[in-house]
Amino acid sequence: MHALLQIHGLVWGLVVIFFILSYVLPNQKIWSMILRLTYLVMIVTGIAMLFLIHFPLMPTIKGVLSFALIGLMEAAMGKRKRGESSAVLLILIAALLIVIVLMGYRVI
Repeated sequence: MHALLQIHGLVWGLVVIFFILSYVLPNQKIWSMILRLTYLVMIVTGIAMLFLIHFPLMPTIKGVLSFALIGLMEAAMGKRKRGESSAVLLILIAALLIVIVLMGYRVI
């Protein structure tokens, strides 16, 4: 369980870094491909931990919010590539990321 938690936390950090790189460098597809790979690792480790702790309410809500965060990240990158404004999405991403991290550290 501890190893899964460590991997999950590391991957969360990588998701943030790779999202920033993917957003800032939209023409370099490697960053978005690596970002999507980290999404998969994050999802797999998160679901594995939920199975191990028998799906308590707050971690399950955190998981659902994480899927929403992934959707917002993908939408923001899509808008960026099309040259549209994604300021509102970036604000939502930042707010949701803060909530998810606080839930992960059991602050809320």
